[in-house]
Amino acid sequence: MTSVRALLPVWFAAFAATAVPACASNDVLSDAALLGRAAAVFAAKETPADRILGIHDGHRVIVDVRCAGACPAATVRILHYEIGPGPACTRMGADAASVLAPIGLTSAAQDFCIPHILYLRRLYTDRPYQK
Repeated sequence: MTSVRALLPVWFAAFAATAVPACASNDVLSDAALLGRAAAVFAAKETPADRILGIHDGHRVIVDVRCAGACPAATVRILHYEIGPGPACTRMGADAASVLAPIGLTSAAQDFCIPHILYLRRLYTDRPYQK
């Protein structure tokens, strides 16, 4: 009979193989690759879970999914750097943008640090169920 301890490496390897997404979070993205991934996220009707889209200009780009109250109708997806808006955002050449995001039964403007290429193309926010 095989011991459980002997099977642990096999189980771990199987889990690790299924847990890694097709677009690994540590992928380094050029401007063109970031635009492609953003377009792919927004082309999908179904709302993805929060995740790291990749690394752009040395910083993580997050897919932030917000929904409250009337989900999924009020869902908003926001692509932004992991760092917040402010001087650090400006120094790295990114743009601060205010996005109306659901909070409880209402919405409020929240500021995010947006990669400049996404800001220029207005490809940083999407409401998938309001199309």
